Amino acid sequence: MQQITFQEAIKALATQKITSHEVYFIDLVLLCEMAWADGTIQVAEREIIFSYLDHHVNSINRLAGCNAVTHKEARQFLARFLDERPDISQLDAIREVFSAVRLDNKDPEVVENTRTDILNACLDIAASSVTKYPYGLKERFTEEEKEYYHKLTDLLQRPVLEGSAL
Repeated sequence: MQQITFQEAIKALATQKITSHEVYFIDLVLLCEMAWADGTIQVAEREIIFSYLDHHVNSINRLAGCNAVTHKEARQFLARFLDERPDISQLDAIREVFSAVRLDNKDPEVVENTRTDILNACLDIAASSVTKYPYGLKERFTEEEKEYYHKLTDLLQRPVLEGSAL
């Protein structure tokens, strides 16, 4: 896969109707995709995503040194991906540019924290609810959840753009 620049990624997100400060909310889309992996979003999964949203917005504002984004804006953005299952082509397009927006050319500690936070939230989402009970010994996570988790792990382990802080 070809590396793209931040500016190219922003243009690509604009084609998905993600503009301005919304680009910093795309982490939430990855979490929604995990929640949708088994075909339905359950109450506990929503609660985990909203908890991540609160932490994420607070982190953005702390880094900016002001209230750059609001929880309301983040929730409105999130509703587009949480209330109805997003189109797979839209999700693919967002994943395609994720690294360029959120990981490339960032401080290594910030990159590692972003990766860890997203993967931990995905584990929490997958573990929070089951689609059927009782479930087998290896069926706490559905095959779709496992598949998406591995896809996401690969995405987040991609090398960052040359010239980054790493």
